[in-house]
Amino acid sequence: MSKHESTFAPASEIDPDLLRRTEAAILSFMAENNGKMPTQQQLNETVKTSFTRLGPAARAVKDRLLATQTKLANMPEIPDDLRLAHEQMLKDLWARTRDLQNGEIVDLRRAQAAKDDSHRQDMVEMQGIIGLLEAARDQEVARADAADVECADLRNRLEAATTELAAANARLAERDAIFAMLSPFRNTEDETGEDAKARKGARRPRSSDGPETADLPMSTPSAKADALGGD
Repeated sequence: MSKHESTFAPASEIDPDLLRRTEAAILSFMAENNGKMPTQQQLNETVKTSFTRLGPAARAVKDRLLATQTKLANMPEIPDDLRLAHEQMLKDLWARTRDLQNGEIVDLRRAQAAKDDSHRQDMVEMQGIIGLLEAARDQEVARADAADVECADLRNRLEAATTELAAANARLAERDAIFAMLSPFRNTEDETGEDAKARKGARRPRSSDGPETADLPMSTPSAKADALGGD
């Protein structure tokens, strides 16, 4: 042990937090500088402590890292049997994984095919239902068209009947007007006929005493009967 090394404290007496920060700073510096170890000055720029405390921590971290690197460097290569077994295990694992994937793919394809068949059947049923609905719709449309035609015919007949009724009412009104115009003349004719009957009735009693042949233009069977009855 050198004169300077005797001043360093044992690793067990170093602050664990300081060891952690020192190791993180060393690993970071090595990662940024291609594995080069930092100096204490460079290391203290990150750790920021006294060199008295930094020295033992840095030495402990460097010794542990160097021991790890030495162990890795001295580790023998993988034996051929172990390497071949590992490769075979990887091949078997890959084959198994591929078979499982293929099986899953087959199952997925079968499931998808079943779904497709079910969807096709549903589509066929839906198309049948749609066909029935369209046929029913066409029938209803035809019935509606026929009803429209019948309504139009009834409307035309109603308009014709209304026109005929209006014409008949007009003729009746015209006839009533004519009758109203002819009513005075009919009353006059009635009165004239009644006067004539009255005069004729007034002349008949005088004929019972004897017919006045001078007043008769010709002899009638009724006159002869009256004459015979008078004799």
